[in-house]
Formats: sequence, C-alpha cells, structure tokens
Amino acid sequence: MDVIALLLILASAFWLQMQIFCRFVLHKLEYKCEFSVPEAHEGDTISVIETVYNGKMLPVPWLRAEIHTSRWLDYAGTCSVVAQENRHVTSSFILRSYQKTTRKWKLKCLKRGIFHTENVTLVSGDLLNFNTVSAAVPVNAKLIVYPEIVDLDRLFVPVNLLQSDRVVNRWLIDDPFLVSGAREYAPGDPLNRIHWPASAKSGKLMVRKNEYTSQQNLTVILNMQSQLYEYSDTINKITAELGIKVAATLLDGALRDGTPVRFITNGCTRADAKEPIITGEAAGRDHIVSILRILAGLIMKNVKDFGSVLESMSDDMTDSDIVIITAYLTEKICSQADRMAAGGNKVTVILLDTVYENGARPRMADLYVLAGKNREEAERLYGDLQ
Repeated sequence: MDVIALLLILASAFWLQMQIFCRFVLHKLEYKCEFSVPEAHEGDTISVIETVYNGKMLPVPWLRAEIHTSRWLDYAGTCSVVAQENRHVTSSFILRSYQKTTRKWKLKCLKRGIFHTENVTLVSGDLLNFNTVSAAVPVNAKLIVYPEIVDLDRLFVPVNLLQSDRVVNRWLIDDPFLVSGAREYAPGDPLNRIHWPASAKSGKLMVRKNEYTSQQNLTVILNMQSQLYEYSDTINKITAELGIKVAATLLDGALRDGTPVRFITNGCTRADAKEPIITGEAAGRDHIVSILRILAGLIMKNVKDFGSVLESMSDDMTDSDIVIITAYLTEKICSQADRMAAGGNKVTVILLDTVYENGARPRMADLYVLAGKNREEAERLYGDLQ
C-alpha cells in the first residue's frame, strides 16, 4: 500500500507540474529577434541578436526558439537545417524568475536579397518534457543584402585589346565631351569618335582621346535574360547574378562620384509583374540606394524581350553614358546600341558570357568581354570580327 501511495503521489506531482508549466510557462515571456544592421552587402558578416525576458516568478526549465529564414543567411555556431531555399535555426534557453538573457549570433550574408523573418516559434513544456506547448511570436525582422561590389577592370577587357600583348587599365565609363587630345585609330574604336581635323592634319585616321570624369549622366540597362530564347524564368542564374553585381558596382561608383543615374531592366521584383523596371534619373544617396534595393530584390525572371526594351528606350536618351549589361549579343541589341551612340551617347556593352549571334558586333559602341580564364575563349569567338 505504501508503494502504491508513493506512486500515486509521484504521479499526482508529475501531473500537477505538467499542468502548471504547460499553462503558464509561456505567460509573460517576451522574445525579440533583430539584425544588428538593416542593410548589408553580399559577403558581409553581421549579427543576429536574440533577447528573452521571463517576466514571472515561475522559471522556464527549457525554451527552444525556432527561426525560419533563408538558406542564404548562414548562422554561425547554431544548429541549423537547410532544405531547398530555407534554413531552420534552433536556439535554446533556460530562464530563472524575472531573468533577461541576450544572445548574439554571427551571421554571414551569402547572397543578395531582401530577407524577412516574420515569426519565431517558441516551444517549451514541463520539467520532464512529457508535454510541450508552442506559440508563434511576431518579430518582423528585415534585412536587405545588396549585391557584391566587384572589380570591373579585372573582370572585363575591351574587345579591341584582346589581341594586344598586354591589357591596359581603363575605366569602363569616360566622358565623350571632355577631349584631352587625339590618338591613332585602333580596330574597334567607334566611328563617332573619329577626330577629322586631326586626321586631315596627320594624314592618318585619328580618334578623340577622352578624359575620364564623373560629370556625365549614367544609364545602366540590365538584361535579366541569360539566353536569347528564354521566356519568363532565367535559366543561367550564375550569369544573371554576375550582371546584377556589375550593375551594383556601377551604381556604387556613381554614388561616390555624385553622378545622376537612371536604371532600366527587363527583370522584376514581383512574380506577377508585367512591365520592365524604369527609374527616373537623379543623383544622391537616397535615389541610388533605392536602385540598389531593386537589385537586391530582383527575382530570376524577365517580363519582356530585351531587344524590345532597348528599342522602346533608344530614342529617349541623349548626352548620357549608357552601359548595357547582357549575357548574349544579337544583331538587334548591337543595332540599338549603335543607334544610341549615334544619338550623342557614349555607349558601352558589357558581355557577361561568350554567346553571340553570328555577325553581331556593335560598330559605334564599346564592347567589353570577360577577361581572365574566359579571355582565350572570348578571343576565339571575337577574333574573326576584328
């Protein structure tokens, strides 16, 4: 009888503690999760700060916070599970009465994007974990990760320099209205740069040599199609991401130089979008940061054929530095680039891959292709066009 009574007492105690903890363990429990900064760049390491406060006398024997976030936010030192595009992060706490605990995690931004953590699930229970209770706590944490800034001079080389003994350092954008002199014509130089008085005087074909300045307006046009015949979804995501990085680098330079910028892309930030993104032209941090946010939020999708986008915009731009970023070249793209150049613009085409339509080559616009390990392939493809 004594043993039975003891067992009944123990069972009653277990049942009672289970009822008390499962009913009140999450009562007056405050949880907060936030990023240390609202904005970062690809590759940056920031912090995630968790704060838990137990505002009651009853202690919390164990508490598990389950954070659902993107796989591209790497929580260092945590127990996390990655499934497709999602990351499930778990952190544990033990809280005494009226205790406040703050924990800071290192977080590495692996990829650009706009990341939201709307809710965190808190799970707790009785002393022996016989029963559990859970609740979703709104945290509304948001992090904008801007694209990585890359070295354009290292990545790209002008086509007319591919067969030279060495590649000279040269910024992608110069000012066609500030002329510092003349030099001899080289294959690949746009015809609209020919310096006729100097050519007549020297007896050789000469072109204007321009100063490099930041006074010109800049228009960045990004093609989110990775292939010519590609409808809606972007197939080659690596190439598209490189194009986004190039655009972000140009915008970063314009921000430092105070250059007015306009941005155009056939990409979108919403899956249901139907029209290309076309921003106004302005200088200043607020405007350029708003464009960087667009780049951070671009999804792998295009809403309109890139050649048609160029055709619709080519007559609206004058006296501007125009940079066209594309994964492939077609005769239509080249003709539109030359048309913009003939309208008084300085046009640069940056080719992200070694794909081009037979015979496609801009005549009045500058063409840059990948250097480094892709240089030999680019030279083979473009060598017959010199």
